[in-house]
Amino acid sequence: MRVIGTAGHVDHGKSTLITALTGIDPDRLREEKERGMTIDLGFAWLTLPSGQEVSIIDVPGHERFIKNMLAGVGGIDIALLVVAADEGIMPQTREHLAILDLLNIRAGVVAVTKRDLVEDDWLELVLAEIEETLAGTTLAGAPLVPVSAVTGYGLDALRTTLDQLLLRAPAKPNTGWPRLPIDRVFTIAGFGTVVTGTLVHGELRVGQEIEIVPGGKRGRVRGLQSHKRRVEVVPAGTRVAVNVSGLGTEDVQRGDVLTAPGWLRPTRAIDVRLRLLASAPRPLPHNALVMFHTGAVEAMARVGLLDRDALQPGESGWAVLRLDQEVAVVKDDLFIVRQPSPSLTLGGGVIVEPYPRRHRRFQPQVLATLEVLERGLPEEIVLEQLQSREPADYATLEKRCALAATETRRVVEQLLAEQRVVALDTAAGEAARLTPATVLISAAGWQRLVGQVERVLAAYHQEFPLRRGMAREELRTRLGLEARLFARALGVLLARGHVVEEGPVLVRLPGHEVVFTAQQEQRIAALRERLRAAGVSPPSRAELEAAVGLPPEVVQALIERGDLVEVAPDLVYLRETYDELVAAVRAMIAEEGSVTVARYRDRFQTSRKYALALLEHLDQVRVTRRVGDERVLY
Repeated sequence: MRVIGTAGHVDHGKSTLITALTGIDPDRLREEKERGMTIDLGFAWLTLPSGQEVSIIDVPGHERFIKNMLAGVGGIDIALLVVAADEGIMPQTREHLAILDLLNIRAGVVAVTKRDLVEDDWLELVLAEIEETLAGTTLAGAPLVPVSAVTGYGLDALRTTLDQLLLRAPAKPNTGWPRLPIDRVFTIAGFGTVVTGTLVHGELRVGQEIEIVPGGKRGRVRGLQSHKRRVEVVPAGTRVAVNVSGLGTEDVQRGDVLTAPGWLRPTRAIDVRLRLLASAPRPLPHNALVMFHTGAVEAMARVGLLDRDALQPGESGWAVLRLDQEVAVVKDDLFIVRQPSPSLTLGGGVIVEPYPRRHRRFQPQVLATLEVLERGLPEEIVLEQLQSREPADYATLEKRCALAATETRRVVEQLLAEQRVVALDTAAGEAARLTPATVLISAAGWQRLVGQVERVLAAYHQEFPLRRGMAREELRTRLGLEARLFARALGVLLARGHVVEEGPVLVRLPGHEVVFTAQQEQRIAALRERLRAAGVSPPSRAELEAAVGLPPEVVQALIERGDLVEVAPDLVYLRETYDELVAAVRAMIAEEGSVTVARYRDRFQTSRKYALALLEHLDQVRVTRRVGDERVLY
């Protein structure tokens, strides 16, 4: 389904022309009919000669209603610019044309209405003026079709011209998620809340769960209607009314976006390429306050210029717009900015990053990144998005890139095959299985991450040479990675041999090992002799350390290496002594059916303190299990 949007000065006959073309009066409000002037958006439809059915959005032409006009042009495929033959180009004609130019509407027809009111010579002058006005805009060279809604003159030619243009116009890209900017909200008795708009991406189905963004309210599609016909599915580009269950009119407002749950996040700051109209009355300074329009959204915005102190008329530059409310936008959405008072269109442009990081002005790297995001090839856009926020799962990457879903998958698979992107779900040599949860990172980003891990661990090993490794959670914190992404990255680091596991919680560099000095080795030998002589009743750990002159970190290193076993906070055994005690306990239980603290104490001629400490330790490591006052094998 394709959409035509009208534009033109007030009282140049837009609504009358649409009624003549379609048989439908687009003026739906009583005030509009009384005043003979379109105030809000009107809608109609017709079947063109080729058989394709199209929607027509009739937008208001009066200066006071420009914001409603802006709500209508965002989802159109081609423009129908209306110029009255008896008046020619007027102020709102120029402003509407400027808006179409800023929104990059490149296909259109100029309907020169009221042909029956002028002579041929006058018509020629008006046609020449229109051609001159269109020159240098996106509608330069657009066909001019003189028509009369009263006599029917030229209407067939206009239908044919519209048909040919729409057959050549590119289809809207399908990013895989439905996105419906809402321009009307109302209630129908017996049905409930209804919202309307042009579905700019994806498709909608009856029964589908939906979310309203901003706000996060969820509901379900109860019914769909296009051109007053009930349908089960609507594709991208369709003008549609959606009957929503689970939501009241107070939950939705004009400017909200209806979409699938979970993928579209609202934002209050956006990086943009901003173009100031050559007709702007003065330069736009840094921190200027403007009205921001995209789709049906209207918000106040503060303009932060990133590459200059003021934007001159006719120039374009990089800016961050800080909005006074949350808006739901995606990369490559087009926008308009207007002077708040007196109301005047100043310029517009394209959104290149809907979720920018905070950055300072006049930063070459920031400006270079924005250049890539604006004009780069698909693979450059994917790589830039990964490099600016690494790593990212595939579902998140799709949203950031704002490419067609099939194009994003093609590019990512190509980059994976070329090893310019690494999937953190797979080990080296394995083929990546691309799912929404697949975590991706650029090859350069992966090398940076590997280097960062190696530097962090090397510094840790140097600071704590007697520790076997660093705790995983400490490494994650130092890297600044979210837990799920860290787990994926660590899995690949381990699989590729960049790091080595030391038990369930520690990791180390492959070349790291605990090495004692010759003096420490002598004192360790003395510690062993004392423990061997003490047997099942060793001195406390503190007494041992003091007796042989060993610092606590050396004893801890022996425990971590497994030479000593810590059975209580201040009690350690030699590994061989501990193993003998465990074997003896197992044998006692096998012979007697169980063991108690008292029987253990008597068997090994030790005190209750040592017996209780060892048996509680064996309970913890699941060698034994306590049943009343007895222990049995676990």
